[in-house]
Amino acid sequence: MLFIQNSFGEKEMIRTFISIAIVAALMWSCTARTSSNSKQSSVAEPDSTYIPHYAKGFVINYFDGYSQIVLNDPWGDSTKTETIALVRDESKLKVLKAQNDVVLKYPVSKWVALSSTMVNYAHALGVKHTIKGVAEPQYIADDYLQEAIASGQVKNVGLAVAPDVEIMVDIEPDFMMVSPFKDNHFMAVESAGIPVITNADYLEHTPLGRAEWLVFVGELLGEGNNAKHQFEAIEKEYLAVKAKVSRVEDKPSVFTGHIYQGIWYTPAGQSYMANFFNDAGCNYIYNDTEGTGSLSLDYETIIDKAEHTDFWVLIINYPTEVTYNEIETIDKRYTDFDAYKNKQVVVTNSSYSRYFEKGLLQPHVVLSDLAHAFHPALLPDYEPVYFQLINK
Repeated sequence: MLFIQNSFGEKEMIRTFISIAIVAALMWSCTARTSSNSKQSSVAEPDSTYIPHYAKGFVINYFDGYSQIVLNDPWGDSTKTETIALVRDESKLKVLKAQNDVVLKYPVSKWVALSSTMVNYAHALGVKHTIKGVAEPQYIADDYLQEAIASGQVKNVGLAVAPDVEIMVDIEPDFMMVSPFKDNHFMAVESAGIPVITNADYLEHTPLGRAEWLVFVGELLGEGNNAKHQFEAIEKEYLAVKAKVSRVEDKPSVFTGHIYQGIWYTPAGQSYMANFFNDAGCNYIYNDTEGTGSLSLDYETIIDKAEHTDFWVLIINYPTEVTYNEIETIDKRYTDFDAYKNKQVVVTNSSYSRYFEKGLLQPHVVLSDLAHAFHPALLPDYEPVYFQLINK
C-alpha cells in the first residue's frame, strides 16, 4: 500500500479538491503501487531498535528527535517495506519526508479506527479519547465510544472497506488505521491527504505475536513504554500458564470449527488457533497439516477424523445461549461426535463474548480458558472469561 505523507495542510484546501482526489484515485486504481523502496533510506544509524520477540510484521528504530516504524509487507514480499516517522523535533520534518512513506507529528492527537480490535488497543493504552472516527460502530461494545458517537464527538465513517471520504476530511485525522487487504480499498482517502497505516496483527500466527502489535500501536499513540510494559506482563502470564500445562502427560485430542454453507472450516496446523491448542496441552487433530490459514472440508472428511475426538471447540455467533439442545437444532449431524455425546464441547459465543474484540490482547486469558477446559485440575478455582464448557 502506498502511504501519502501528511501535508499538515488546511481542511478547506483539502475539501476544495476532494472531488478531484476521488476521481484521481479511481484512475490510479489500475496502476502499479510503489513501495518505500522508492524512498531514500535513512542515512543515520538508529540509537536503538525494538525487534519484536514474536511479531514478524514490524520493527521500531529510535533516533535523536524521532522514531521510525518499519512495516514489513503483510503478504511476505521481503523487497517491500513501509516506514512511518514519528517526529518530536520539527526541524527534521523536511528531511524525514524524503525518507519515509508517512511522517507524523508526535504525539498523535486524533485518528480513525476501522475495527473494534483497534479500539481495544486504545482502551488498553488509556487513550480512547484520541479516536475521532470509527467504522461500523454496531460492532463496538465500548460504552465510552458509543456515548461519544451518540453525541457526535466521534464520527461514524461508514464501512470498514469503504470509509466516507468527506467525513474523513471533516475529522482531519492524523491517520486512519486499517487491516491489510491485497487490493487497496483506501486510495480515495490517501488522495485526500490522509495517511493510511496498516495494522497487520491478524496475519501473525502466534498468540503472543498478535498481542505484541500493542507495541506498534503504542508507539504511534505516544504510549510506547506503556505498551512495552503491558506486553511484558501479558507474555509473563502466558508463558506461566504454558509452562504449567507443559507438565501434563495426558493430552486430550481436540477439533474445532463448524459447518458454514456446506463447508467445515478448521484451522491449519501452523495457524493461530492451532498454536493455542498446542500451548493449552492438547493434540489438535490437524496439527500435521501445512499452512497458517483454514482448511475447507466436507462433513464426511471431518466426521471420519473427529468422531472420537475428546473435545470440540466451537467458536460461533448465535443469538441465544448455546446449549447441547441448541447444537442439535443447528445441525442434527453434530450429535454424531463423541465430544457432543460426552458433553465435552467448549464454546465462545460472540453474541455475548467479547473474544474477537478483546481476546487478541488477552492471549493469557484465552490460554487459561482453554487449559481450564482441557485440564480442570490444573486451574481448579479459575473462572473462564471467553471459552467455557457447555454445562447444559
